[in-house]
Amino acid sequence: MILMLPFFDFTFDLTLFNSKVLIFNILFLGLCACALCFVTWNISIKILGTVKTSAYIYITPVITIIASFIILKEPITPVMIIGTILVLSGLFLSEKK
Repeated sequence: MILMLPFFDFTFDLTLFNSKVLIFNILFLGLCACALCFVTWNISIKILGTVKTSAYIYITPVITIIASFIILKEPITPVMIIGTILVLSGLFLSEKK
């Protein structure tokens, strides 16, 4: 990140941290999106093992599609359906003995 700074017009403004919304967003990303996910990932590795847990990382786009449909009311496109089928097929094949 530091090496990229000379290529961008970047100014750091501490007054932005006066916003309660910004502080809440940073805390949410730090505590929920990062810390909670890291803990659940480690628990999954402990329960399922490294190889099986690593295979399930590919289901993330499918969960994202479902969540965006339910929460954001986004339409499901044919490309999303094809991608979901491919991901689930690959996951099924990787788990098949």
